[in-house]
Amino acid sequence: MNPIARSRSCAGGFSLIELLIVIAILGFSAAMAVPGAVSWVRGLSVRNTAEGMRAGIEKTRLEALRANTSMTFWLMSSGADQPLDNHCGRSSTGTSWVISVLNPAGSCLAAPSATVDPMLVERWSGREGGTSINLVGTSAAGAAADSVTFNSLGQVEPTGVQLAQIDITHQSGDGRRLRVQIDPGGSVRTCDRDVAAGDPRACQ
Repeated sequence: MNPIARSRSCAGGFSLIELLIVIAILGFSAAMAVPGAVSWVRGLSVRNTAEGMRAGIEKTRLEALRANTSMTFWLMSSGADQPLDNHCGRSSTGTSWVISVLNPAGSCLAAPSATVDPMLVERWSGREGGTSINLVGTSAAGAAADSVTFNSLGQVEPTGVQLAQIDITHQSGDGRRLRVQIDPGGSVRTCDRDVAAGDPRACQ
């Protein structure tokens, strides 16, 4: 029998060599796609964290207006890439947050209450956004900052070291470099640190 005939597949009519070539091409294509997919996932984690931070700050401002009282957004951490728990502490590099009237350190899982310390309104664990995130909170003067307080008019309190921006990147150095900016008047926006000036997505 002809050797070529013997190498034919009964089902598909392809030779063994042809099948190996197709498998090799598929494998090469997959290998080329994996780095792009990994980069995309890392970028998504950065974006999710930035959006989570922005939403939390806006919620804090709205709560201050609604309750007609001062309300604080706190950056919190329970350890690197750990879910938020009652071992939490304030941290300018924390990827989790809590909205409350009083300092929520050690009470991040407290039930929402308008009377019981820390008078917690809402919380968010950084694990919901993604893992391996680097986050740095700073004041307008560039000092480390872990909280921002809004008064009953929805404006940032003028006293103390108030959080003015949060820089968010992936620990790998891959993906987007985003920033959440807080204006003294109370407005909040997310911007891209790698976008050129003049682009509406650029940081001011």
